Amino acid sequence: MSPTPRLDRTLAGIGLVANAVALPALVAWIFSDGPLAVATLVVGLSAVLPSLVLGLIATLALLAQRNWGRVVAIVALALGLAVSLSYGIVWLVLVPAGRGLTGPGLGLLWLVQLLALIYWCLPRQPRSYRI
Repeated sequence: MSPTPRLDRTLAGIGLVANAVALPALVAWIFSDGPLAVATLVVGLSAVLPSLVLGLIATLALLAQRNWGRVVAIVALALGLAVSLSYGIVWLVLVPAGRGLTGPGLGLLWLVQLLALIYWCLPRQPRSYRI
């Protein structure tokens, strides 16, 4: 599978919508009075927010067909994956409520992030070799 401009635009559009929806969800999550409230505030502001902002910048750059958008997308996805893996595992261990939905949801999130990261890391073919 090699990256194509059409698939790049489609994935960038999906990423733009996902990041735009995740920003208000992040605000609601940070200010909710749930378990691990202090950890949620710290992780949300120090890691999740920068990852979402980088994701928005990357998707806008990819939609504008800027080459540096791929690099920013890789950084955003790697940061998001690192944060969601570490915080998700801690959440699953320390918070027993809702493990039946949280576990599979986190697994799906990790899989999607990993597949997107692999896709954006694939080398692009030079324009002269494209069919």
